[in-house]
Amino acid sequence: MRRLLLLVPAFAIASVAPAATPPVTTINLFSYGYNPGPINLTAGQEVTLKFVNTATKGHDFTAPEFFAASRIVSGDLKEGEIDLGAGETKTVTLVPTKGEYHAHCGHPFHSALGMHTKIEVR
Repeated sequence: MRRLLLLVPAFAIASVAPAATPPVTTINLFSYGYNPGPINLTAGQEVTLKFVNTATKGHDFTAPEFFAASRIVSGDLKEGEIDLGAGETKTVTLVPTKGEYHAHCGHPFHSALGMHTKIEVR
C-alpha cells in the first residue's frame, strides 16, 4: 500500500504536460516591402506572427479578410491591421483558415511603392 501511495504523486506530476508553444513566423516590414513574400501558413495550425518594423518610419500590415477568417488567440490588432512605429515589434497568435489573402501597408502611397504581399494558407 505504501508503494502505491508513492506512485500516485509521481503519476500526477508526470501527466501534467507543459503547454506547447506555437511556431513563430517572422514578418519583416521595411521601406517599402515585406519579407517573406508570400507568407505561407498551415490551415488550422496555431502560429505566432512576429511583425518586425526595421524601417526608420511607421508602417502597418493591413489584412482585414485574413484576420477576420482567422481565430485570434492573442495580440493587439485593430480592424484587421497591425500598426508599428519605427523599429517596433508586435506579435499576434492565431489559427489561420485555408485561403489566399492580400496584405498591404495602409500608409499613403506605400502599397503603390511595393509594400504589399500575399498570405497563402494551405
